[in-house]
Formats: sequence, C-alpha cells, structure tokens
Amino acid sequence: MAHLFDRINSNFFSVLSSPNKKTYIDCIFIIYHSIDTIEDAFQGDREYIVQKLIDYFDEQPTEDFIDAEDDEPARTSRQKAVHVINVLKRNGWLGEEELGDYKTSLNLFDYSIQIIDILESIKDNRQSEYTGEIYTVYSLLNSFNLSEGIGILEQAFQKTNDILRKLKSLKANIYRYYYDITKKQSRHDLQVLLEKLLVEYKQNFFDSAYYNLKTTDSLPRYKRSILEVISNIQNNEETMDTLAAMVQKTKRIEEYNEAFHYVEDRLRFITDSFTALEHLILAIDRKNEQYISAAASKILFFTNQSDDVEGIFNRLFRIILHKKDMDYNALFNLTQMRNLDTQSLYNQRRMRIEPVSEEILFDESSISDEYRQEKIKALLKNNIFGKKEIDEYVKGLLDGRPSIEASSIDLETQEDFVKLILIFLYSKSVGMHYDVELMSKACKSNFVTFQNFKIKEVQK
Repeated sequence: MAHLFDRINSNFFSVLSSPNKKTYIDCIFIIYHSIDTIEDAFQGDREYIVQKLIDYFDEQPTEDFIDAEDDEPARTSRQKAVHVINVLKRNGWLGEEELGDYKTSLNLFDYSIQIIDILESIKDNRQSEYTGEIYTVYSLLNSFNLSEGIGILEQAFQKTNDILRKLKSLKANIYRYYYDITKKQSRHDLQVLLEKLLVEYKQNFFDSAYYNLKTTDSLPRYKRSILEVISNIQNNEETMDTLAAMVQKTKRIEEYNEAFHYVEDRLRFITDSFTALEHLILAIDRKNEQYISAAASKILFFTNQSDDVEGIFNRLFRIILHKKDMDYNALFNLTQMRNLDTQSLYNQRRMRIEPVSEEILFDESSISDEYRQEKIKALLKNNIFGKKEIDEYVKGLLDGRPSIEASSIDLETQEDFVKLILIFLYSKSVGMHYDVELMSKACKSNFVTFQNFKIKEVQK
C-alpha cells in the first residue's frame, strides 16, 4: 500500500511549523492566486512571482528569517522572496521548469493545490452550502436513461457522497462550537459569547447552510422518489446488464461480474446513504440542541447577579478567578488543624434505640403570604427560561399579531434581556411556534443596544 510520504516530500509540512509560518503561508497564497488563471493553469513565470513577493515584503517589512541558512542571507525584499521560493521548492510545494530563452517557470504540484484550497477555506471560514444538493440527486435519477446511464449514476453517487461528507463536517463543526463554550469557560465573557452565538454560529453557519436542508431542500421531500428510481434500476435485469456492459467499456474492466458488482455497489451506496441520512440529520439536531442548551446555561450564568445562593457563588467565583493575589483566609477563615493524640478521633459506641414516630404539628398561620410567594417564585425560577416557557412567552408578545419587532419589547429588567436573547437563540429549535428575521438597523432599548430583528408567528 502506498504511503502518504511516497507522494509528497517528507518535510512538506515543516513550512507550516516553522517560526516564519505566517510569512510562508501568506507567500503560498500569493503564489497560488498569482497563477490561478486559465492561461497560467498554476504555472507562472518565476520573475513575475518574485515581483509579487517583493511587493508583499515591501508593504509588510519583517525581520530576517530565523531559519535562513548562513550562506543565504535574506535581508532585502528580493532576498526574502528568493528565500521563500527556495524553501517551498526544497520542501516539495513548488517545482521549477526551464522554458528556454532564459525563462523559468514555477509550477504548483497537484497535491499542493488541493492542500492550499483546504487551508484557504479554513482561513476564510467558508461554510458548506447544502441548497439544491438533494434536489440535484433527485433530478439526476429522475432523468435517468440508458444512453447516459453510467454517467448519471456516477454523478448521483458523487453528489450523495458529497452530501454525507458535508453533513458529517457540519456535525463536527457544531462540536467545535460546543467544545469552545464548555471547555474554555474562563476565556469568555458575555459579549464574546453572544457574538459567537448570534453572529458566527447562527448567521454564518446554521442559517446559511443547514436551515435550507431542513426546509426547501428537505430530505422527506425527495427521499421516496430517489429510492424508488434506484429500486426500479436494481430490479430491471436488462438495465443492470446494460449498465455493467457500459462499465466494462468506460472503466476498462474485463470481468463482467466485477463490472456488475461495481454498478451494484454504487446503487447500494445511494440507497443506504439516503436511508441513513435521516438518522444523521437527527444526530445533528441533537448536537445543535446540546450546543444551544449549553450556550443558554452560560448566558444565565453570566447574567445571574441575584442575592440567592447561585448568584452569590457566581460573584464569588468571578472575584477568585480575576484576583490572583487574593487572601482566601479573609473569605474562608482557613486554619491549620492537627490531631492531638491517637484517641482524638474516637467516638464512643452507644446503645441502639428504636425510633418512635410522632405526629408533627405545623402552624401554617406562622407563614405569611409574602414569604409563601417568595418560596414559590424561587422554586419556579429555574423553569422560566426553558424552550417551552420562551415559546409561550412569545405567544403572549405576539397576541394574535403575525409579527412584531424586538425593539418594541420593553426591557425593564435583566430578566427581560435574557428572555430576548433566548427568543433569538431558540428560534430554530424543533417545535417552536415562531421564527426570527434579522433586520439591518441597530436599536436601543433602555439599557442595551442590539441589532433589531423581527419575530414572526409560524403556523404548525
């Protein structure tokens, strides 16, 4: 079996771990974009690329390269540009070709292009789009004909594989957000948390990709038709024989049985994938709910300034975390204890006495109505921020109207502010009777400024 480093240089990734890695990756992107044209096809004139790198170093002067060799000083912009090219050539990112007439070209290798594409998508935080993916598979299979049969089947297979990979990546990305909020608690304040939740996660991640998969491009809408077409192909012997013959010709497979199994494997993969796709989407839903619940709990933690036990501990933890030189004896009155002798922990045994139950008399008149209401309020406090309660709260706000703007909601207390955040947060949860739509203008309500959004009723 071929090894990865049989195809790429064994020092290929050392560029990304170098002390100058930020400069190197900037230069890699510059080279990539300089020759990413139809005319160049990732092969560019060396002097043109050197000039592009010189412009970069002129605009962003850096220190001398830490890993530069002694016989290769890199002080001027040109020297730095040449050094970068030599390093990339030495580590297998670039190849050099003599064209004649004293001209030299620099070529990116195929694997370099693939890795640079991935690195750039990570840098730019590109999110996978799912709009039309399932519909594409549906359209391909519904237009199935024997003359183009194997081509249609290959495209449907590839699209199905793409859908699965993108959804798996989506689930992994939700876990990354969940990991950030649960494992890196000391680094987040309320502002950072809200920005990550309401902007990066909701707008750029879920709304732009996964929401379409759940609505316009939903699985139940096309799944049955896709499975029916696949079943019809599998149950038609003449069609399967023709497809196997086409595979023998296009894929240069000599054995008929091998070609037949090739077609069967493609059809089975599509069937199994669309059968399992529903479970994958449910797993993503659960992970999303888990992340939202963790985020909601964190928001409630940050905003709890009450005088109950939870609020007191919140403030106490915040003081301890932010004051490194704090005298804990002033808080806990810690003292050093020692055992006086070997008998100091001895407890004398006592005769067991059978307990006798007695009636407890309780005078209810000793409890005032005000105290009783405070106790009831304390017991119900943890239940006012759940999804069901927020859904009912929104129903009361709408009061029969099709929609309202968040700016029209009175924010008199911190509890009102938390509810407003949770309205936005729970809007895409399963079973909610409302949805939200971001508006372009910011608004101010009492003590807080936020981007206005519209709350719309959703008919179930």
